[in-house]
Amino acid sequence: MKLRFSALAILVLPALLLGGCTRIKAKAAFKDGNKDYKEENFKKAIEEYKHATDLDPDMAEAWFYLGSSEQALYRPGKPDADNKAHLDRAIEAYKQSLDKNPNPSSKNLQQVKANALGALTGIYSEDPYRDYNTALGYANQLVQDNPNDAKNLYAMANLYEKFGKVPEAEKTYKQVADQNASDPKACGALAAFYNKPLWDGKSKFDEAITILQRCAALDPNDPSGWQKVATFYWDKAYRDPLLNDQQKSEYADKGLEAVDKALKIKPDYFEAVIFKGLLYRVKSNTTADARLKQQYMDRAVELGKQGVELKKQAAAEAAQAAAAAPPTTTAGQ
Repeated sequence: MKLRFSALAILVLPALLLGGCTRIKAKAAFKDGNKDYKEENFKKAIEEYKHATDLDPDMAEAWFYLGSSEQALYRPGKPDADNKAHLDRAIEAYKQSLDKNPNPSSKNLQQVKANALGALTGIYSEDPYRDYNTALGYANQLVQDNPNDAKNLYAMANLYEKFGKVPEAEKTYKQVADQNASDPKACGALAAFYNKPLWDGKSKFDEAITILQRCAALDPNDPSGWQKVATFYWDKAYRDPLLNDQQKSEYADKGLEAVDKALKIKPDYFEAVIFKGLLYRVKSNTTADARLKQQYMDRAVELGKQGVELKKQAAAEAAQAAAAAPPTTTAGQ
């Protein structure tokens, strides 16, 4: 009996050692691939990731980065068979990553799965493989795995937008905003969506402004919310060709009101100062009164110079703070 056990151990032990050695080599190849990937040497990274997956075909993370490297070499719109082959290989590698990682056992592998699903959603949302049902299938998996993750919901909303599913996109953006009621970024994304020309050739500008004002009120000590309101008003007044001069001037006035709220919170907010100058330029361009036109332009030039100086001052202070900061040390040193 002991002899039979010893013989079995002699057969099994080398196989176990060989398997462990192979996995170590696969991890080493994966690590080398990551180094090349970070340096954007994608062709070399592909060689290393292929080596890793040859040694360990179940390494989902290596399959994902193999796909990502191939996709990085793909050039959209270039009608070339070799170019398209990069995308084909990327798709296959992403699918392999999903096949090897159906039920992630760690946060890292959960993220790998999410990244693969997101990549495939994006690929099937664009030419040459643009296909709504296929893209939606991957996006649904992405959301089902973590229905409350804003990034996943944004991916779904973006998919709906690309395929002209405006009501579905609106519903998804609203869902993110409702689930993250205290997050200015979430309501800001909804506002940006309403400001797009998706609504029978027009935007829901008034709805966008209402939402932005609600965003700004979430944190009364953050001037960026009111600055964004001012930005929307300037963009509308400056770019919308359907507005007459009176309408442009009225939007500029509302922008000035918003930017002054931002500057009341932070007087040296250089972005707000610069935009205030831009809003006065709109005022100058929309009045027929020569005296007012010059007054508005003089104020615009003055604010522009002031904003540039404040920007330089902020950059100098940031550099000084960085120079004064203590050097970082590695743990254990």
